[in-house]
Amino acid sequence: MLVVDDDPEVLRTMNQLLRRRGVDVQVAFGAEQALEALGTSDYSAVVVDFNMHGPNGAWLLRQVRDRYPELSRILLSGSSYRELSPHLEPGLVHSFLEKPLELDELMALVG
Repeated sequence: MLVVDDDPEVLRTMNQLLRRRGVDVQVAFGAEQALEALGTSDYSAVVVDFNMHGPNGAWLLRQVRDRYPELSRILLSGSSYRELSPHLEPGLVHSFLEKPLELDELMALVG
C-alpha cells in the first residue's frame, strides 16, 4: 500500500501503525513523490489525502486512475465526502475515509 500526505507526522504515524498490522506500506510526501513511487513498485492500494500542498488528492487520483486503473484508490480527508464531491468525478474514488482515521476501517478496505 502507498500512503500519500504532505504532513510528515501523518506519514510517520500511518507507516508505524500499518506495519504493526503486517501491512507492506510505503509513504510518499505529496503527489509528485507518489507518482515516482508508483512507477517503481507494485501496490494494491493507494491512500491519498485530499488537501496537500501542490497538486491535491483529486489531481493525484486522476493520474493514478489513468495510469494504474486496477489500483484501489482510497481518499482520506478531514472534509466530508459531500464537501469534496464537486471536485470528484464518478469513478475516481473507490473508498472514502474521514479524518481522524479509524485504522480498522482502512484495514477492512485493504484486507
